[in-house]
Amino acid sequence: MRCPANIREATPGDAVGIAALHARSWRQTYRGVLTDEYLDEKLTLDRLHDWQLRLSAPATGQYVLLLEADGDLVGFACAYGAYDADAGTLLENLHTHPEKKRQGAGRRLLQEIARWSLEHYPEGPLHLWVVASNPSAIGFYRHMRAVEDAQAVWNAPDGSRVPELRYIWRNPSLLLA
Repeated sequence: MRCPANIREATPGDAVGIAALHARSWRQTYRGVLTDEYLDEKLTLDRLHDWQLRLSAPATGQYVLLLEADGDLVGFACAYGAYDADAGTLLENLHTHPEKKRQGAGRRLLQEIARWSLEHYPEGPLHLWVVASNPSAIGFYRHMRAVEDAQAVWNAPDGSRVPELRYIWRNPSLLLA
């Protein structure tokens, strides 16, 4: 990060900020992928409900991190340890503020998730799913040495069926080098 930043674990009080950033990120990234009706009319409440639930009643193995600078939310990540028997820990979310991209926030969050995963699930890989039509994210994950190893279809919350790709780090310690 070019500015001083702090990483901390999220609390239930962070749900509103995380949901707002999540919705902003989806509107920017998924316009033309998800329906305009969903993005413009339903997304904000959907993300708020999701994050209130995730943070007030965390699933087993859930870990949510925030990256803040000068008191502002710069990015967040959410992972689920040992989520898949073959692919290991799932990085469910990694979002940075659109105006803070390409400043190291995504890399820093990804590295912290890798550290956590290695500490708590040392034998397992780390993986994520990315929408196939998101070249920016795909480029970032490839740059971070992830390898595409699967394809699927995401049943998106607006009812769309969206092609997605799984990227994996069989050895998450590569992210710490």
